[in-house]
Amino acid sequence: MSSNRLPPALAALGWTERCSREFAALDLRGDAFAPARVVEQHRHHFVVHDGLETASVEMNPALLQSLRQQDDGLSVGDWVVLDRSSDPQRIAHCLPRSSLLVRGMADGSRQRIVANADCALLVMGLDGDYSPNRLERYLLTVRSAGLMPVVLLTKPDRCEDVDARIEEIQRLAGPATPVHALDPRHDDVPGRLAPYRSPGTTLVLLGSSGVGKSTCMNALLGVSVQKTQATREGDDTGKHTTTVRSLRQLPGGACLIDTPGLRELRLAGRESVEKDAFDDVAALAAQCRYSDCAHEREPGCAVVAGLPAERLASYRKLRDELTALARSPRQMAERKQQDKQVHQAQKRFRREHDKRR
Repeated sequence: MSSNRLPPALAALGWTERCSREFAALDLRGDAFAPARVVEQHRHHFVVHDGLETASVEMNPALLQSLRQQDDGLSVGDWVVLDRSSDPQRIAHCLPRSSLLVRGMADGSRQRIVANADCALLVMGLDGDYSPNRLERYLLTVRSAGLMPVVLLTKPDRCEDVDARIEEIQRLAGPATPVHALDPRHDDVPGRLAPYRSPGTTLVLLGSSGVGKSTCMNALLGVSVQKTQATREGDDTGKHTTTVRSLRQLPGGACLIDTPGLRELRLAGRESVEKDAFDDVAALAAQCRYSDCAHEREPGCAVVAGLPAERLASYRKLRDELTALARSPRQMAERKQQDKQVHQAQKRFRREHDKRR
């Protein structure tokens, strides 16, 4: 199966050659099985799109049990296989993901946000919502998931020096990360974001409540499908206008996932601070006198000497948070379970290899 042999609408949902290979590898017999994408997630059911129409479905018990054993589940953006021989039809399989965006929870668990996204539109207001430190967390989270970040600075009318804010965020995000200041109520949002929404691409909107995510979505869709609300006077706190994650098709062939505002973004424990958010630290660390420098009080530390105090403090905070997560009992148990799964997969491979000899 290849994407060009599928209905064009399914390819427009993000179906790729990789998906075709994964679907073929299941070696499903008969015409009762069909691929679909999860476009909404609810407490007891999912809404999926098969390229022609949407349907409300549940998982079959075997898949539900299998995912629970792996401490996993389905997310908006997942590619699944529907078994239409059952009545009602159910989700029978979940295809391997190209990416999975997660965040940490207070109890040490992880919450899945979206699956199979390619680009994250990080929306931050140039009002009371403005927080470079919080943006560092977003950058760290999306890059660790393999997504390309694009920063959108909204509400420029609430800022006295927009150019200075853009320059500050560009330094923080790095030269490879696009940064745009725009007013989604008036600016040409589809035109400004055209380079990131090529056919088959999946984008996800992330940010606090009230920063303009829903307004951006309405502008990209060309129609008003999501209600918008003003922020509260005094502290610019927003209200949740998006209550569920949903995937929609954009004109031109890309997809966009809207998400509820995130009040906080805890790290999940799988991020790399230097690689995913502080490449300036990685560059300076190569110049430190000692190869095992902790960037604290060691003599000849190029990181301490070269970073602004606020940037250094933010780096240390996120680094220490990840260190604490790595030592938590839950994370240690998860790593042990992952090692066990890898060992079992290796044993299965060797058995299959010996049979073919």
